Amino acid sequence: MKTIGLCRLHSGLSLSQPGFKEDSDAFLSAIDPDGEFHFVSAVPDAFHIYYVESGGAENAFKRVYAQLGAPYVLLVHGERNSLAAALEILSFLHQKGLEGQILMGDPDDIHEALDQACYFYEKKKEMSFARLGVIGKPSDWLIASSVSKKALRKAFGIELVEIDIDEFYGLYKKHLIDDEKLLSKFKEKTRRLKDLRESLFIHSALKRLCQKYHLDGFTLRCFDLVTAHQETSCLAFGLLNDEGIIAACEGDVPALLTMYFIRLLTGKPSFQANPARFDFVKKQAVYAHCTCPFSMVSSYTLPTHFESGSGIAIAGKFKKKRITVAKIKADLSDIRVMGGSIIDNLSEANLCRSQIVVQFDEGLEPLVKDPYGNHMLFCYGDYADELKAFFEYCRA
Repeated sequence: MKTIGLCRLHSGLSLSQPGFKEDSDAFLSAIDPDGEFHFVSAVPDAFHIYYVESGGAENAFKRVYAQLGAPYVLLVHGERNSLAAALEILSFLHQKGLEGQILMGDPDDIHEALDQACYFYEKKKEMSFARLGVIGKPSDWLIASSVSKKALRKAFGIELVEIDIDEFYGLYKKHLIDDEKLLSKFKEKTRRLKDLRESLFIHSALKRLCQKYHLDGFTLRCFDLVTAHQETSCLAFGLLNDEGIIAACEGDVPALLTMYFIRLLTGKPSFQANPARFDFVKKQAVYAHCTCPFSMVSSYTLPTHFESGSGIAIAGKFKKKRITVAKIKADLSDIRVMGGSIIDNLSEANLCRSQIVVQFDEGLEPLVKDPYGNHMLFCYGDYADELKAFFEYCRA
């Protein structure tokens, strides 16, 4: 049962109208015939809605809105000038630079919208405790992917924690392996045992940093590992993303945020990749990267990293399933969400090791005319509407 704070708004005159309370309560019963919601008096810092029971409720709202605060969900019915009052209230909110939502129409649709609103409220509350690490600065080529810590905190409540990359190297050089079983498991996939051990040292170092700073996820300036040590974090990232720690490549903070949003709403890991080719006529694209969550692939090999030919990468074979494709814009003003399907896996020599062919539901032109950086994030399932709605809910 979901608890919903109910702030009843009406005029003084409406209370004297015959059947007013009975009609108002009957509308709530029609919305929730099975008793899934527990309506209580609204209090601050808990999920609540504003029930506009009649016309003349505008000043009643004005008296309480600052104390109760957002979200400004206005529930209306088709009688007693309820909608008219709600429209005036919404206009008032817009003049104050605030957003609101009017719930009206079919009781079943309202029930579904309320259910989603409750869910979004809890997820946004959970997000306000999130801590995401940036280990080292973003890679030099990510010239359009910086995110303001202050803006992120204000918009979503998420804290960005900057960690000096030397601290990571200090842990890496301790040569720790968290799980010796992983060593045995991956020995069956590669004979390059030195690189395998180094990958697991990296995995352990990153895991310890996350524990120390209480991180839900991080992004790492990973190419420095390649240039300085001829090793990669690809295997570590594949493991961590399946262990519930979000790991994004190349210091790409918008990609990290998108991965966090996907995990928060769906509970699923996502595949970070960059585009290789677009076919605008067929609405198809090839995306590739050298790491992926192991749980997203049906089989895999452990070749070397593409650009450097060193270390260990993951060449995974993805399942041919429906996917959601997403990316949050670096200025946090929008999220691009698209639906599609993985229709094939490639194994081309001149691409990053995990390679997918994606059939998109819509045209690819926006990806070129207004790109949100180069990386996109892919997860299994149809979550486009939910991700977009949640992002807009958080930004309201």
